[in-house]
Amino acid sequence: MKSATYPLAIPEGLLEELRETSRSTGVSVADAMRQSMRLGLPQLRRYLARPKNRHRAVRPFTKVEAREAFRPDREWEKLERTMSRRPVRRREGD
Repeated sequence: MKSATYPLAIPEGLLEELRETSRSTGVSVADAMRQSMRLGLPQLRRYLARPKNRHRAVRPFTKVEAREAFRPDREWEKLERTMSRRPVRRREGD
């Protein structure tokens, strides 16, 4: 089997998690990395891959998500009222 070596910078926190996974599963750090890529790449592709039209696929809101996203927000409405009362200063030359 052909393989390639790829230098990879790993943040300390992720490296520690990788080492802990290696210890708890009994596989080498390298094998843990390879397995995590095998297991995670399909999911990564589903979430980040662009369809052929080059725009990111966006799924419609569920009814619960739509209610949550568009529910009245008293805090925002208060800020909006406050900001709409602020005077608008014109710059010179406008």
